[in-house]
Amino acid sequence: MTDEPLRVGIVGLGAFGSRVAMRLLWNGFPGLGAYDCNDMIVRIFGNEYGAMGMGSCRMVAQTSDVVITVLPSAAALREACFGWESLADGFKERGVVVDLGVTDPVETANIARELADRGISFVDAPAFGTPTQAKEGGLTLVVGGDDASVALAQPVLDCISTRIFRAGTAGSAQAASALADYLHAAQMLATSEAIRIGEQFGFDAPGLLRLSRELGGSSIAGLIDRELATRHYASGRPLGLVRRNLEIASRLAQTRHVASPLLDATNSAWTDAENAIGFGADQTEILKWLDRMVVAKPTEAPPEPVPAA
Repeated sequence: MTDEPLRVGIVGLGAFGSRVAMRLLWNGFPGLGAYDCNDMIVRIFGNEYGAMGMGSCRMVAQTSDVVITVLPSAAALREACFGWESLADGFKERGVVVDLGVTDPVETANIARELADRGISFVDAPAFGTPTQAKEGGLTLVVGGDDASVALAQPVLDCISTRIFRAGTAGSAQAASALADYLHAAQMLATSEAIRIGEQFGFDAPGLLRLSRELGGSSIAGLIDRELATRHYASGRPLGLVRRNLEIASRLAQTRHVASPLLDATNSAWTDAENAIGFGADQTEILKWLDRMVVAKPTEAPPEPVPAA
């Protein structure tokens, strides 16, 4: 790698992308090349902030080592990478595309493979934060991609963020973001259900949550780290005991006519797990039960018949 300054471009100058561009322009990347499908935005942004306005994604790539994309969907990212006057057609040497969007992990991985076939690296770095944080360099990034590509893009990533979490290969950061929200959403729903059921038995919400923590709820993160993530399976609590208490909680909800869809689904799953691996299996072996499950692949639709001549 030479000592020449890193050449950076950006595709997407919406409310978020324009703030990212400002941050880069004012903090070490004054030669930033910028493109947006709205020509007027490009001209106004270039006149007001000094970016080099470009007429296409290809032109951005032709003058960049690293191109940041800030686009609303995986479809828009694909168009930028492979559509008219695309990024894939523009890089003169091995370039890197860094996508800050929060989009589809599967399509992101597909795009990464197709770019790799063209000699172009891809880093997915879904950004979390507000436009103001983007302007101030205060974003949180989850970064996926090969080490060499991430290292090349590191000065840009450092410029726009205060926290960076490393994932795996390209596409893994998008998957991590989706799964983190799944865990968050499940916890929010479970807590909401518990509050509603508890209220029927005289608990106020703060009291119920405080008691839950005292009874071990606050230790779940440590339990997951020590036993579940490492597949140690030695928490010391039987799976069947957890399942029994889930059944009791379900009956509480039913007797007070409280809707509890997540509790019902959880009780059903733990019942199936107990039937498969036994009452005395460690509670963390719920993961081992999931490992044994086989999910059928969706069958492809048969080809449409060819009309007779």
